[in-house]
Amino acid sequence: MKRILVIGSSGSGKSTLAQQIAQRLGLPYVPTDPFYWEPDWKVASPGRVAALLSIALAEPAWVLDGNFDDRREQVWPLAECIVWLDLRWSITVGRVIARNLGWAWSRQPIWSGNRMTWRRALSGVRHAARSHGLKRRLYPGYLAELGGAQILHFTRSRDVQDWLEALTRPAEPG
Repeated sequence: MKRILVIGSSGSGKSTLAQQIAQRLGLPYVPTDPFYWEPDWKVASPGRVAALLSIALAEPAWVLDGNFDDRREQVWPLAECIVWLDLRWSITVGRVIARNLGWAWSRQPIWSGNRMTWRRALSGVRHAARSHGLKRRLYPGYLAELGGAQILHFTRSRDVQDWLEALTRPAEPG
């Protein structure tokens, strides 16, 4: 596997898992939240997102951490493996609450140097709460349409950890 896409609801652990997969397999990790946000919380133009995404997808190997709902037909078919983190609503929303409020409290820079505000933190929680069910309804059909990609569907954090621990870098030939 050289092209791995990690999908799931906000707070499911996409970025964390993608980083861990990339490290274990020696693949480049491409964080994708910065594709969508410019400084001062300006939403990136579709052209900018397309350009950054095209650069990432042109590489022979990558681990991406995003759903790309608006560009699914461009991204998902290129993945050799799609890992769907489909954790319970209470887990994902709870994580978004903790993460966003932690960012707002600490004022640490996040995507594109932006700092989380209290208003944005709450907006992110609302988004996570609302989008979880939609992904659960739509993603099985989307994934069924794909041919060739290995699909891993995890509904429990423990199963994700067990799979990650078993994941090892392929042996070098020779």
